[in-house]
Amino acid sequence: MNSSAPEFEQFNRSIYLHGEAGRLMRPNYFTAEVRQFHELERRFYADLLRAARYDLVIEVGCSCYRLIGVKSDASDYLGIDINPARTRRLKSGKGAVIRCEADKFFKRTRLISKIRSRYDGKVLCILPFNFLGTMDAPMEFLTRVCQAPFDLALSLFATNEAATLARCEYYDLCGIGIESVERTDDYVRLNCSNGFRAFAFEPLFLQNRIAACGFRLSGAQYSDVCNFLHFRKSNIG
Repeated sequence: MNSSAPEFEQFNRSIYLHGEAGRLMRPNYFTAEVRQFHELERRFYADLLRAARYDLVIEVGCSCYRLIGVKSDASDYLGIDINPARTRRLKSGKGAVIRCEADKFFKRTRLISKIRSRYDGKVLCILPFNFLGTMDAPMEFLTRVCQAPFDLALSLFATNEAATLARCEYYDLCGIGIESVERTDDYVRLNCSNGFRAFAFEPLFLQNRIAACGFRLSGAQYSDVCNFLHFRKSNIG
């Protein structure tokens, strides 16, 4: 295999805007491996948030706010999604949702600064359920996320053969055909029949990229299906 940077020209944004990607979060399409991913994800973040104090949890690509239940009652929640449910203010004042493209949210530097000031830097930004792998220009997006003064956590599909087959099965159930699979030392990319391109990244590749932006790895969990990484911003106490 060759090591190379992911191509930046993708069509995922238009698919999200048209709501086609909403099928990816319908429970009737969840395979056993996807359900396992969700279960391990909730367990990882529940353990993380019990061990570390965060006053705000930001879930980017929040879909139906799946991870709001893992935070403590003392923490606030902010969901960011391109096509969220209609509810903007969640029940019991637990949190709120912004209808916004993820890339544009992290370009709103004034809002980011206000969030950092209000919560004194005690903010965790979560990219859930392989969200990074389904972004346009994922490495450019990751660099922008890393410029925000927040700690960072990522949920990722594994890159082994079993996980790749599970991803293909899952997409097939969603009605998204896989035309080809590209594998390098750094990622596995599914090239889909509708133009959608989905990555699974090697953890070490991401660790090196994120460390170069001033983060240190604080915790990790690996399985046959998925991987989870937690980073702390080095310049935040």
